[in-house]
Amino acid sequence: MAQSQYDPALPRVPPVVGLAAVVVAFGGVSYAMIAAPWFSPFVNALSDLGARGAVTAPIFNGSLLVGGALGVGFVVSVLADTDHPIRTAGALFGLLAMAFMALVGVFPLPHPLHGVVAIPFFLFLTLAVLLWGAGDYADDRPVRGLVLVLAGVLHLVSWAWWALFPWFPPGIAIPELVGSVAFALWGGWIAVDELRRLRVERDRL
Repeated sequence: MAQSQYDPALPRVPPVVGLAAVVVAFGGVSYAMIAAPWFSPFVNALSDLGARGAVTAPIFNGSLLVGGALGVGFVVSVLADTDHPIRTAGALFGLLAMAFMALVGVFPLPHPLHGVVAIPFFLFLTLAVLLWGAGDYADDRPVRGLVLVLAGVLHLVSWAWWALFPWFPPGIAIPELVGSVAFALWGGWIAVDELRRLRVERDRL
């Protein structure tokens, strides 16, 4: 029986998948906004870009579906390598957020399940960012921890501001964008740090 050989490139697959998830999801949403001259974050919701019949619907929904599927695979690998309990909780919520992000693409407006999957997505991404940041801070990663906690808090503040102040622009896309940036920052930072760690370990060999 032939002996299987270890491929040193394999450990780099999960973080590369994580970066791909960020690029596909966030990049697709950004491109859809640019490609829709009628869209304004001060008036619309991001989901309007994926509404049935919109020209940008395939771009928006497809990017969420593919990005969410890639993100699930990445976060599963992150969970396998995470031993800090607070970060583990954050990763579990991140896994749920990735799954619900994909479902947002599966159930676009005006599907009756759209709100059912969109609301948990933003809730879970907030918990993922906040908990992972808190875990980082507790585990002597103060810079990344503080940045992620602040990003999560800013997301909560943006929703509160939108809901409580009637003079604030009515576009729900504003707090949605804040949350999307925070989530992309979380996933991208973890993936880049993992790639950097693997490179250091490879150079030591």
